[in-house]
Amino acid sequence: MRVVFISDLDGTLLGQNDFRFDKIKDNILYFLSKGIALIPASSKTQSEIEDFCASLGARLPFICENGGAFVNADLLQAEQPTENSTRTLGQCTHHLLTTFSDTIPPHLQAMCRFLHAMDSKTQSNILGLEGDTLTKAMDRKFSVLFAFDGSPSDFASLQQQASSAQLMIQCGGRVCSISAPHDKASFHGLIKDMLGDDEVTIVGFGDAQNDVSMLQSSDIACIIPRPDCAPLSLPEPPATLIHASLAAPMGWLETAEKAINIIEKRFGK
Repeated sequence: MRVVFISDLDGTLLGQNDFRFDKIKDNILYFLSKGIALIPASSKTQSEIEDFCASLGARLPFICENGGAFVNADLLQAEQPTENSTRTLGQCTHHLLTTFSDTIPPHLQAMCRFLHAMDSKTQSNILGLEGDTLTKAMDRKFSVLFAFDGSPSDFASLQQQASSAQLMIQCGGRVCSISAPHDKASFHGLIKDMLGDDEVTIVGFGDAQNDVSMLQSSDIACIIPRPDCAPLSLPEPPATLIHASLAAPMGWLETAEKAINIIEKRFGK
């Protein structure tokens, strides 16, 4: 039996506002020592998630930019990945912006304020980051961040238009993004294939709309509450759904422990 934790970071494993996880660091390392695989799956860039891994003190496979790439994928099978261990589904930001400009109606484009066109102070206010961390957050290869000023119906129209143009619009905890048609669940099939004949239980952790597909594709879905809004709702939840009573990072640990207890009772190990 292999247990795989696939987890969002900001607002799920990391604190919503301070991005810290030191209170649960030892618990995460304990899970890893017991053979549980942890795969961060985030809208963050590769360099941002590498910083998280360095802070944790563990080299991990991870999914960056909402499924744009699966980095260190071969760590699921060996301690040292091969040189070609990054699997890519994303398209470059130039292509994304060109397609967006050529296909999305002007009145919807006018509702989108791209972060790369803002000054660093405004970027910092929106993302809650500054300095080197802000620079790394803006160093995007497979997605473009924007703030949306329209209504919910306008946003639904934007998503529909983007889908027709083979683009995906997703909304995270702070901003929205444009990418190719991939998301945090796009590598679930590959993950199970890479683990071969092992029986695999995927436990997903998330808090925002861009986590929905990942949670719905998991065997066990763990939803972490956000202080500023109602808990995330899943249109098609898996059979086992766990709601944390605490915000991140303690809510992540709460649901992780509950998920492990469920797996142990279900499989007797």
